[in-house]
Amino acid sequence: MNRSQLALSIGAAWALATAPVWAEETSNNEEPERIEVTGSHIKRIDMEGASPVTVLSAEDLINTGFSTVGDALRSSNLNSFGSWGGGANNGWGSQSTVALKGSSAFHTLVLLDGHRMAKSPVMDGGAANLNTIPMAAVERIEILTDGASAIYGTDAIAGVINIILRKEFSGVEVAAKGEWPEAEGGESNHYTFTGGISGDLGSVVFTWEHYERDAIFMKDRDYSRNQLKEGGDPRYVYDYTGLSASGRTLVRSSDSWDYLVPLTSGDCSAYNTSGKNEFFGPLEDASYPNDRICAYDYTLEAAIQNDQRRDNALVNYRYNINDEIALTARAYWAYNETIDTSAPTPAGIWFDKDLPSYTTAEGHELVEVFNGDHMLYRFNTMGNRRAEHNDSILDFMIALDGSHDLLSWDFSFNHNRYNNFTWGQNYIHTPSLTDAVGDYNAETGEFEGWDPRDPYSEVPDAVKANYDKRNESSYWEAMGGVSVDVFELPGGTTSVYVGASYREEAYRSEVDAQAEAGNVYGGNGGAGGTAEREVWAAYFEMLFPILDNLELNVAGRYDDYSDFGDTFNPQVALRYNPIEDLMFRASWGTGFRAPTLTDLYSGLQEGYGWRKNYVRCYDNGTSPADCGEWDYAAAYTGGNEDLEPEESESYNFGAVWNIGDNHYVKADYWHLELENLIQDYNPNLVLLSQVFLWENGVDEYIGDVVPGLGYEIGANGRLQGIYSLTGNFGASEREGLDIELGGNYETQLGDIGWNLAWSHYLKYTEEYTDEETGETAVSEDKAGRKYYPDDRINVSVDWTLGDHAVALYAYYISKQENDWVDPETGVREVYDQFDSYTSVNASYTYHLPWQGSLSVGGRNLFDEDPRLDENGETDTALYDIRGRTWYATYKQSF
Repeated sequence: MNRSQLALSIGAAWALATAPVWAEETSNNEEPERIEVTGSHIKRIDMEGASPVTVLSAEDLINTGFSTVGDALRSSNLNSFGSWGGGANNGWGSQSTVALKGSSAFHTLVLLDGHRMAKSPVMDGGAANLNTIPMAAVERIEILTDGASAIYGTDAIAGVINIILRKEFSGVEVAAKGEWPEAEGGESNHYTFTGGISGDLGSVVFTWEHYERDAIFMKDRDYSRNQLKEGGDPRYVYDYTGLSASGRTLVRSSDSWDYLVPLTSGDCSAYNTSGKNEFFGPLEDASYPNDRICAYDYTLEAAIQNDQRRDNALVNYRYNINDEIALTARAYWAYNETIDTSAPTPAGIWFDKDLPSYTTAEGHELVEVFNGDHMLYRFNTMGNRRAEHNDSILDFMIALDGSHDLLSWDFSFNHNRYNNFTWGQNYIHTPSLTDAVGDYNAETGEFEGWDPRDPYSEVPDAVKANYDKRNESSYWEAMGGVSVDVFELPGGTTSVYVGASYREEAYRSEVDAQAEAGNVYGGNGGAGGTAEREVWAAYFEMLFPILDNLELNVAGRYDDYSDFGDTFNPQVALRYNPIEDLMFRASWGTGFRAPTLTDLYSGLQEGYGWRKNYVRCYDNGTSPADCGEWDYAAAYTGGNEDLEPEESESYNFGAVWNIGDNHYVKADYWHLELENLIQDYNPNLVLLSQVFLWENGVDEYIGDVVPGLGYEIGANGRLQGIYSLTGNFGASEREGLDIELGGNYETQLGDIGWNLAWSHYLKYTEEYTDEETGETAVSEDKAGRKYYPDDRINVSVDWTLGDHAVALYAYYISKQENDWVDPETGVREVYDQFDSYTSVNASYTYHLPWQGSLSVGGRNLFDEDPRLDENGETDTALYDIRGRTWYATYKQSF
């Protein structure tokens, strides 16, 4: 049976805390205590069950050296392909996630004490933001690496992370921690306060935490500064890692669509009026030989890690009404402020009139402009874009649970609300740009107003705009169940749990009116719409102790959604102990992920990236398979009310062996298949689909054949934009091996404990559209290829002697290689890769005589840089960008 929690406001919970006076007596009950285990509604004696669960204690988390729950979990070997940690220039800048088995973060369910954590509306209501969890409030984290939709419903496809909060604490504890990277930026401070009372009648624990971290800018790290790619040609703009063509570049939209320098001298350095070397050129584009581009170095201003300030407060309360009934309550509040700094806004200025060539007061001769031309312009004199993300969470839970003879029961009510507001400054109001351009007065021989060609012409304030966005998700759920012992089997008593739940979800996403109309340029993410849903669920679980050493668990869950339909998911698990210290286990089950309300109902959202221009290749007589034309263009995607849920099937085989009293080994093989994956239709495939229509004799526009798809092409064949949609596209198959071993020793020189956890990816394939046939095909195995490391290893060692303690933590990410085999020679060649990566953290702690402790330590002791590919780019989902970092913590108990 799942012991629920009950939520009240912080003030109300503290009021409750003053009611009882806690007794200090202890129970004399010698019956083995049944405990809650993640992945089951039925309490049991043993932690190790038929499904694999990894437990990280609060001490384990601290010994990693990381200060936040998100950072500690992201370094785990179970976070196979990495996950989002809060980069810059992105609407997700305030977020942190974890993705088990290398699947989506939307496939990992995050719980607080067995109940769903608030979903972040910033991530479309599809995943929890780990940045909102106070580290000081965590007692342990249980990670279930098995599908669990039969127990928890949607999202538990790849596994479950159950964050167990502190409930038993007496006294007061305060702590302060400072972190200092050796490289510029990223300094942080961390303060916590914990107070509590506990006894026979119950307990109350209060935790407050404040965390702040400074930004890191691209210019502060060698690998993220603008530089020529290895083997690159210095003539070409896209052979540099940090340059944008949107600097000061005139586009002859009126005829050739050639890119030109707006100055007849061709000297782009004339635009460096601020004293910085921001503008480079003229540079060329290898795909368009007539182009001459004044490029902009955005790495001088942009951040790669945001500035963050976080505050969290949490109260846990429990009161034993009598020997059989207990009331529990939880109140949780979090507020995060994240400052995202991006380089000044790039935009396109369209000219609705001819402008003559003339010489400015500073002696710069300007290139003539014709009606219909436009200019790629970086608004550097307006300052950097600054997006302030404000996230706030309120979570309340209240519950009763009890037992009588063979019957036990639980009931809970949970409500949470997550609000996000983004205040964006120094963006561009695009409709004002054309009108903001001045005109040449032939009578006076002077230009009146703003001339974007002129390096010293001042940008009018009228083109400035804010990009303001509000996201909100809310959720409430009532749930309850009954567990009863029904009959005896040779191995013991058969238990049955039956439960039901009802919940309502709501989502609202709005941007300001000008941004909604598409008139504000330089922001990210559009409105997600407004929607709500109701969900009914009924579920059961049965535990059959067939023999003393053989246990069968059967579970099933039926969910009925008001917006897309219903689904049923079963699960079967088996546990066998041939001898006391050796256990074999196996499980099978199906899972699902419901479409988020954003998936179903969002409006168009804009995103930029490199798109293969199949239409231009077709016009030039090049086949899709040989097409090498790429353009940087926008893609517009939106929701789809006809979506169906994602579905999965998974199974697991494993063994646990306790070797004597001091060592253990665990090994689990897992297999996960997913289908009906909810994702955007690949923008590249929009153009490819258009070409396939033409090649098959269908002379129609793709949007007339598949509503929602479309594209725009310029006069010279350059791609301007693509319209896509969200759908149930594709499938994937994954399998891997998780191995963990550890031990502990008591010696005269101190107590030593160690642990090694290794996750090996055996297979990862997914469906894709073949570019030669247009048909669905299955990819080659991606395990071990770029972005998909096939090995991740964690090693931890701790040593204690009296008042002294040393902790060592290391995590390893294997090399990733993209390769191909020459069909003529059969020789394998690697054309892109990330080298292997190892980061080592260590700390020393001295426990002081006055109930205090002092810890000093370092992360990434060998100062390993994140790994770079052939383009000089990294993967921040896998690698830490902070470099070697020193820290110190002081903790005092009263």
